[in-house]
Amino acid sequence: MIKLNKNTLDAELVQGDTGTFSFSIVDANTGKTFVNPGDEVWFTLKKIIDQSVIIQKKITEFPNDIVTIPLPPSETKELEAGNYIYDLKLIRSDGNVDTLNPNRPHSNFTVKKGVD
Repeated sequence: MIKLNKNTLDAELVQGDTGTFSFSIVDANTGKTFVNPGDEVWFTLKKIIDQSVIIQKKITEFPNDIVTIPLPPSETKELEAGNYIYDLKLIRSDGNVDTLNPNRPHSNFTVKKGVD
């Protein structure tokens, strides 16, 4: 299971756990949720030190305007315990790009060692 801070989007996950999390994108002017056909949301998990990409996912389907990022155990069991960073980017069909992490270019992602 993933633990997600709703204000900062900092996340915690135990190695080998399923880390699926979902969110909606809200228009600051109207308060309505929206994503459009042709839009993409990219999730990128990186090492802090050298910024190398560990996991990257492109989400293109948004049932009920909900973005779901799946992190199955097969992807999380090999992650080393420690601190990472991640970002969420919305790439609109018209080419506009928005970073979705609030007020910063990335959020922290901590992987904890599980009990063997």
